[in-house]
Amino acid sequence: MLRAAVLVLVSALPARAEPPIHWNSRAADLCLLPPYTDAATPAQTSARDLISAIAALEPAPDPLLNVLKASRTAICEEDRPSPARGSLEVEANLIALRSDLDFGQRLLILIHELRHLVQYDLGYCPTIDYDLGAMELFTYMVEADAQAIATYYAWRLAKAGRPEAWDAVRVMPEYADVAATFERAIASGTRPEDAVAEAFARWFDSPWRVETYRIAACSAYLDRLDKTKKLRSYEPLPEGYFDALCRLSDGTPYRCEAPGAAE
Repeated sequence: MLRAAVLVLVSALPARAEPPIHWNSRAADLCLLPPYTDAATPAQTSARDLISAIAALEPAPDPLLNVLKASRTAICEEDRPSPARGSLEVEANLIALRSDLDFGQRLLILIHELRHLVQYDLGYCPTIDYDLGAMELFTYMVEADAQAIATYYAWRLAKAGRPEAWDAVRVMPEYADVAATFERAIASGTRPEDAVAEAFARWFDSPWRVETYRIAACSAYLDRLDKTKKLRSYEPLPEGYFDALCRLSDGTPYRCEAPGAAE
């Protein structure tokens, strides 16, 4: 989750028709390609099972999977050492899930990365056209949204008889507090969109999360400046920039604002 779409600066998703062997020489065995039905290896079967779990949610078809299929993004197992449980690799057009995770963890993280794919599809891509501080805020917003929505999906899956992702997020050290906040809100009768808003706000209460993603955003921004040799911009994000970001899968908006963003 630490190395996600927010750290990649590219213009468009490439069409994925062949195994991404430039990403991993074993990609033919590790990656499930569109139409996500032809599974001949354990890694491919695992990815197909994850997609099937999401596809079973009502109402169908699920919007996350609609974007996945439209983008033709591969779902791959990362069998090499990695600090990230999962990542959206935009240049390779794949989602990587670490091989040592159990089913619930993989499902949760796949949903998180699929949400990043949706964000990218909406046009939320980091850029050096704006100020560094603006890109730090951008990173916080897309990460808080992805985690809040992943928590929401995990809860929906549990309600539908698939508790694995919900069980995973409730004990995941970095995000259990977000799940607990969501769970308390739902238990008190709060509407799902308001419970998601509370989960989103909770994301910012962790100094570890904020600092981890601040460093990641800053490093990516400065690397891009160095690579392009452009002068640093001091432009703020346009007013209403995040208006399309914070919506449930059915389009219902939820409240989302970073602490201090309106100051």
